[in-house]
Amino acid sequence: MKILLACFVLLTSLHAAELTPILRGTAETELGVHREGNVYAPEVQRVGDRWLMWYGGQGRDGHDRIHLATSTDLKAWDKQGVVLDEAGVNHVNDPSVVRVGDVWWMFYTRAEHGISDEIAAATSTDGVHWELRGVVLAPGEGDAWDSLIVGRPSVLYEEGRFRMWYDGCGLKPGQVRPTSDKPEALLAVATGRAVGYAESTDGLHWKRHGTAPIYGEGAGALHVSRVDGGYVMLYESHAGTRWASSRDGLTWTTRGVLAATSGGEADRGGHVTPFLLADQGPGPRQLFVGSNSGDWSKNWIGGIEVERIEVLGEK
Repeated sequence: MKILLACFVLLTSLHAAELTPILRGTAETELGVHREGNVYAPEVQRVGDRWLMWYGGQGRDGHDRIHLATSTDLKAWDKQGVVLDEAGVNHVNDPSVVRVGDVWWMFYTRAEHGISDEIAAATSTDGVHWELRGVVLAPGEGDAWDSLIVGRPSVLYEEGRFRMWYDGCGLKPGQVRPTSDKPEALLAVATGRAVGYAESTDGLHWKRHGTAPIYGEGAGALHVSRVDGGYVMLYESHAGTRWASSRDGLTWTTRGVLAATSGGEADRGGHVTPFLLADQGPGPRQLFVGSNSGDWSKNWIGGIEVERIEVLGEK
């Protein structure tokens, strides 16, 4: 009888990883309220001989918007400015982009006030001009594990269906949702973060998988990618970029730290919103992360080269 080994091997786990600056917040919509820059949540796709990076940036007004930058070598990036925003909405960020036929789909975190996160969608024919399609996944009902907030979607399109992994949290036992959506009010009644899963055939109507999260470990700000017949999940932490692996995208094995912090000042607080550029041909894989200086509000996007991630075959 054959035994399928559902484990992934990283040929070189990165310890004290050296972050190469890729993108810093310099525009009015990227400077942050402190005017020192705050960009993160990169999503990178290849189109012909160009690379497109959609990413989040916090402006001097405190609001987050989704921006676009382009590159031909993954090193030098040409900023194109804001491509997705919603008037009067506090937080528009965390883009996950997939192409279905001739249509680009973007799924993103939306918070009308404070951090009252929910997941919305937009569509485009060129990746630049987007049509808002509204909220597609709201917090769960009643005492659901994700009844407080849901966000940071990571979406793949496979075999005619959209597959979404997202982070969320619920209310602590005996707590009620506060009337204020300010971060401190919501966090005071929140359970720990976990990862949920949902599917859709049209991108607009989603069905959650079961009534419990599919992964815990306090994971959040995640990114899931298809790698060599399996799945890799990256998620943020104070120690650096952590990861887990799966054969089907539903049952996950924790793998520990993929890329540890450098030990320097730039990422002393950890890595945020990691993104793995995988299955783009032979050679190294590029890991993009937000570099957290310690207070989660002065991020820039850095790049780290990792060795090829492979799946052990049948034995």
